Amino acid sequence: MSSAIQEITDFTVAVLDGMDGPCFPTDTVFSILCPRLDAPGAVLQRAAWRTGESDIRGHGFDPPDIRAMIAATHRMRDMHPLMVATAAGDLAPATAQAAAGGWLAWNRSPVRGFLADLRGWDQMISLPLQGGPTQVVAFAFSRSGRDFDARDLALVTAVQPFLTALDRHVRLMGRWRREEGPVEDAAEANARAAGLTGRELSVLLCLSEGLTAAAAAHRLGCSTRTVSKHTENIYRKLRVSDRLTAVLDAQQRGILRRPGTTSDAPAHRPARSGPDDRIFTVAPVVRRHPSERSRVRT
Repeated sequence: MSSAIQEITDFTVAVLDGMDGPCFPTDTVFSILCPRLDAPGAVLQRAAWRTGESDIRGHGFDPPDIRAMIAATHRMRDMHPLMVATAAGDLAPATAQAAAGGWLAWNRSPVRGFLADLRGWDQMISLPLQGGPTQVVAFAFSRSGRDFDARDLALVTAVQPFLTALDRHVRLMGRWRREEGPVEDAAEANARAAGLTGRELSVLLCLSEGLTAAAAAHRLGCSTRTVSKHTENIYRKLRVSDRLTAVLDAQQRGILRRPGTTSDAPAHRPARSGPDDRIFTVAPVVRRHPSERSRVRT
């Protein structure tokens, strides 16, 4: 058990170290999990389920392969057993063979045929991050020959909660950056000057929306205790004692935009360097939990 815990801890630290700003460290996840799963191919796919429009980040695939997979998603998403399960809200990691109903069904699947023709990798295991009838987001790892086994499933199941929470954090930070628009660099600098970590900033954004601790925890994929701890740190760093004052102080510091204000920043912004500088998503949707509808009176 201790070795398993250490492995997950090492994975978490390595992924966080691989983050470049508020961007999902896709390549780092690939570099860690692909060798452990003996999977030469992997993708992180974000797909709008109703239209089939998708964005795919790949490992082990050439650009023409990625384009072919995007086109195949339009045609075959309702025949892909793993995508169908995730679109139905089943976020449990699974192999394609099991999701299809066994080896015979998967062997006859046109999706398996497409994958085998593409790179020869006809076995697949999924690690879903989001699911439902609107958007499907999942890692998928591929190899040829033998199916993924119980040990492989145990590994992806163990890291799934962390990656899901990280994805929620990245999406929330991406929304903050978009809302800040051209002044985002100044807002980030102001947040750093206040000593706020990225996770504390995520909690602060939830506070600014009036979310309860339970609702913020659901959105961020963590416990209410964790949210409360981050909230305490925010109060301490901003030298305030309640959420309303914290939000007002963050607005005065330029960390959060004041309601009804717009920026006068220049129209052109210098391009950022690096392969993972943009937040990539398709038809972004903020899925609200019923508990998020309860607002805190200040």
